[in-house]
Amino acid sequence: MTHRSHPPGVHAPQRNTHRRGLASGLLHSMTKHTRATAAVLTTIGLVAAGATVATADVTTPNPQTLKAVGPVSPEHGFPVWYEDSNGLRLEQCLDTTNPYCDPAFLMEEMPNGLEPISFPGNWPMESFYHQVGAVVDVPSGGLGYVAALEATFANEAVQEGDQVVFGRVRFDLDLPGAGTYKVTHPYGVDTFNVSEAEADGFRYVEDITPAPGNFALAMKSRINPFLVREGGIITDANGNKYIGDPAEETRVTGSPLGTNYFKVELLNADGTATVIGETDVFGLMGKVSTNSGVNAGKAILNDSAAGKFLDVFAGTDAGDVITVEGTGFEKTTLQSEAGRYSARIPLTGTDTPTTVKVTNESDVPAASKTITVTDEVVVSGAVYDTGTDLLTVTASSTDTTEPPVLTLDGLTGTDGTAVTVGAGGTAQVSLQAAPVNVKVTSTGGGADMAPVTMSGGAAAAPLPTTAVAVASSSQVDMGGAVTLDGSSSQNASTYAWAQTAGETVALTDADKAMASFTAPSTPGELTFTLTVTDAAGGTVTSAPLAVTVVDPNAEPPVTEEPPPPSTDPVADAITSLESAMVGESVTISAVDNPNNASLMWSEASGAVTIADPAAKSFTFKMPDVTQPLVFNLTVTGASADGITPGATATDSVTVTPKVDVLTVDSAQYRADKREWRISGTASISTVNQVSVYLQKTNGTRTLLGTSPVSAPIAPATVGDWGIRVRGGATSVAGDTLTVESSRGGELTGVTISRR
Repeated sequence: MTHRSHPPGVHAPQRNTHRRGLASGLLHSMTKHTRATAAVLTTIGLVAAGATVATADVTTPNPQTLKAVGPVSPEHGFPVWYEDSNGLRLEQCLDTTNPYCDPAFLMEEMPNGLEPISFPGNWPMESFYHQVGAVVDVPSGGLGYVAALEATFANEAVQEGDQVVFGRVRFDLDLPGAGTYKVTHPYGVDTFNVSEAEADGFRYVEDITPAPGNFALAMKSRINPFLVREGGIITDANGNKYIGDPAEETRVTGSPLGTNYFKVELLNADGTATVIGETDVFGLMGKVSTNSGVNAGKAILNDSAAGKFLDVFAGTDAGDVITVEGTGFEKTTLQSEAGRYSARIPLTGTDTPTTVKVTNESDVPAASKTITVTDEVVVSGAVYDTGTDLLTVTASSTDTTEPPVLTLDGLTGTDGTAVTVGAGGTAQVSLQAAPVNVKVTSTGGGADMAPVTMSGGAAAAPLPTTAVAVASSSQVDMGGAVTLDGSSSQNASTYAWAQTAGETVALTDADKAMASFTAPSTPGELTFTLTVTDAAGGTVTSAPLAVTVVDPNAEPPVTEEPPPPSTDPVADAITSLESAMVGESVTISAVDNPNNASLMWSEASGAVTIADPAAKSFTFKMPDVTQPLVFNLTVTGASADGITPGATATDSVTVTPKVDVLTVDSAQYRADKREWRISGTASISTVNQVSVYLQKTNGTRTLLGTSPVSAPIAPATVGDWGIRVRGGATSVAGDTLTVESSRGGELTGVTISRR
């Protein structure tokens, strides 16, 4: 987040130059105490050249966090307010004509500071809900402190969808030398071990990592409650309220620890402490929010024999006046209770609104949001019968007079077309395996999702035991080496190779998956079989495997005339990958043959949708499945007489899923630091990312962090991953972790080690 200067020819108005406050100057030096205090927050988004970026031991954390975040403003995409644990709400300080919002800084952040603020064309790159800062002059230089709740953009450009808000605590310390230092401030106590090289220009920055649109993340910072100047809230001539004047130093109130000061101490070996510098006056900025905003919930068309209605739902603070307006009805005030607002509006005309505007009339200016009118879909049942392999879905729409089309999302029938809910309110689709959930969408705009339950008997069977025998070559010269390979056998616990015909040879490793022998010195055919035994004691023997021994010096046999070419169609299906990771592209193709007139593909499980089953080839992304995908090919030859159907041939090809096997080597939660340290391995390291979630006992889960999987370093065959998060979600006894990877791996119920 880099600060910008004004565009050429644009300068801040002279009336503001004498009130450059918290964010308006640059923290180039701290030799002038009064100037530096007013400038301390300017570089909140910067790391000064040569500064040491450090981590701290938070010896006394803030026991409280912000209470709530308000609705998102439709005007600029940021929250209308943040509320602290005392019930004080602050909005963005955006008054470019009011000194309490430091207009000189705002104008520097805008493309044209002399024009009115507007989104997105003339909007400040950085603005603040709350700022507090202090600077102390000391012989070694200066001690700077900043705590702020900042609104900015993820990619350093004013752009819709990139809005972020984050909380920051920062120290810039010129220290006299190496040692252990204790920093006390309104939001906690931090301790640092500083080397001699780090002492000059030591810096600590604590951010809660922002994410576009996830404005609740900022509530996890240490900034709470909002500090207020000792003299109380300021009210200007227009009735606007502010927590302080950024151009005037002031004592503050509100520290949750009673530490309404900034102090840096050197901890001595004898247990005493030497004060390096301290102050109890700060620069302070923040505007009290008087607006509530509005959360526009939904607008549902409910059309049945009982009448035609528009059902509207919204939310905001209790006691506000919320209205809705649109085509086909009069502007209506919603009923309210405890911050919930709703209305059922009769629609008597022929016009049905497609959108409505919901407005909080109590706000000044009034806050409005436009929402789309849809029907409401309810999925009341989704049952998969393992006996018939049928998924039956029951669903309905609130629009029954002119019913919209309800469709099962992502599922197709045997003919490849979408499956719709019939007049009776049900739909059926034949599937080899049931999905976790089913989603029904409506042409009226509504949608609903429900979990799938199962009925019937067992729907899974163990893989069969198979004995597969292949040779390194089906023909070998006399005295040549041959390897017999049974590693493709399934469920094999033991192996037994045997020779059943031909001149006897000595088999090496006949009790292993891979055996070998040396061909005899006379030509002839040798035959072998492989017998495998599974864990239950059952045995399976392979088909005979023939290896022909030839004399390399023998005259070649007389070649007979080849038979006339066949006119029968030939089905030959091939795949670009026999085994694929989740998300990996796989191409299935049919080998060309002049006898083939047409072809048709199918995939039994339903996990892959083939866009054009009659195409020679198709490509798909490997889905998250555990069973192999089998693609069946049927080819048809040309009709001899143009009337009788041609002959057909079939083939199939299998793609096996590569399962990402995850492990967790360490899962620690350090309660005193609110720090998570979690690491492990993944069997797939190609473009793979691991996400770790905290699973609470009440069923909720929270993302703790993500990590890419590193490439394995020989002799290791798995990749490492790890996350280290401080200030994240807290954990109590009974919590567990869930680990998921983008390549389909999952671990649940991971035990947490607490320190």
